[in-house]
Amino acid sequence: YVDREEYDYDIDADTGTILSKDFDIDDDFYQNSTQSSQSTDVISENDAIAVVLERVEGASASDVWIKLDYDDGRAYYEGEIYYDNTEYEFELDAYTGEVIEWSQENYRD
Repeated sequence: YVDREEYDYDIDADTGTILSKDFDIDDDFYQNSTQSSQSTDVISENDAIAVVLERVEGASASDVWIKLDYDDGRAYYEGEIYYDNTEYEFELDAYTGEVIEWSQENYRD
């Protein structure tokens, strides 16, 4: 944990290679931080794509699959990026663009 963020890693014990990593904001922190923001409109899909592409150097919009979804009264974007033998999965707050979940896993063709 760092502040309100939780990070998880799967690491190869023999080589030290990071096999996958995961990030999310603790639900208690997330619910408190979004209550005041939900009175505004959601960010555009293009803005959401721009947020996630900032995290994956070299990827482009054509590498992103994204959709707007609603759960328990909150709007969020969820999606995936497939780029450079890595799968990234994410959720963004649809009102603020804040990344609330992020994971990546390397794969072989």
